[in-house]
Amino acid sequence: MRILMVTSPIVSLREPFKGGTESFVVSLANGMVTAGHKVDVLCKDADEDNKFNTIQLQESAFRMTDAITSETDGQKLYQAAQFGLFNVSDYDIIHFHSYYHAMFEFAFFHQKQNIITLHSPVSQRLALTHRLNSTRSDDIYVAVSQRLAKEWEPHISSPINVVQNGIALSRLPDSAARKDTGLVWVGRLCKEKNPIGAIRAAKSLETPLTLYGPISDPDYFSEEIAPLLGEKIHYGGHVAQQTLYERISKAAALLITSKWKEPFGLVTLESLSMGTPVIGTSQAIPSELRKPPLTQAIDIENKRSLLAAYSSALNIAPLDCKTFANAFDISQTVKAYECIYETATA
Repeated sequence: MRILMVTSPIVSLREPFKGGTESFVVSLANGMVTAGHKVDVLCKDADEDNKFNTIQLQESAFRMTDAITSETDGQKLYQAAQFGLFNVSDYDIIHFHSYYHAMFEFAFFHQKQNIITLHSPVSQRLALTHRLNSTRSDDIYVAVSQRLAKEWEPHISSPINVVQNGIALSRLPDSAARKDTGLVWVGRLCKEKNPIGAIRAAKSLETPLTLYGPISDPDYFSEEIAPLLGEKIHYGGHVAQQTLYERISKAAALLITSKWKEPFGLVTLESLSMGTPVIGTSQAIPSELRKPPLTQAIDIENKRSLLAAYSSALNIAPLDCKTFANAFDISQTVKAYECIYETATA
């Protein structure tokens, strides 16, 4: 099949990835090429060692700002309008992984059935976008977890398929021969991801912790996180994927402390695939990834529960973690989407 995957004209698929969606799109696109399909990905840019081709939508040479629209928003809208004029007749499948509402609005001009994967919780704007789109189109919707599908059901008029995200297991290193006693935390450093919860947990355990990820809210980082850093609590930066994987593989456990409901939680799978157990909140770990004691959803503010989870994690065999993660190899995700693609083209 000839497949066009659509992110957004401003989304970069270069490492280090901004989030799990970007990482997943790269793995899925490469997996589809490995399975024999031709894949183009619409995005801002991507690393050159990928198997898929990239398509960019150019900004306007003219200013796109006015009294109510910023230059950034105006340029995004201009690029989305270009997509409405884009010739998609050569593609068998158009598969959306976009958060940007205007991409769906202009895609309507193509008069073509699309596959839309929902990667994010419901927001007011996206709810309106997909309520309109699902009413006036025959697009096929997919959610990355049962929890996310249930959240979106009231807003979408068509059935929602569930295809769990997968990871490219062959790209991940083996578990470190010797584990540290320290913890790692991975994610965007913002209030929703709750890195402060991880810091408090590590201090309660008197255990070293290193935070990794992009600083998406500089004020929050400087005012609330930086003062808590010290001898045992470090910020390791936003590092390349392989470097991040090596750090996770050596840790005693991964902490994930989100306050919002994670749509899936790709980093949980990546951690398990490298033999590192996961301790997190119930919001951070969806039901599909709960496998005690490999993944433990607890009240991280409860010191007794936290200590029990940490003690359990220290005694888990890395092979048990890897065995559970093996069921989520990207090849299985590719097969699931191929079935949906075949339905769309039948």
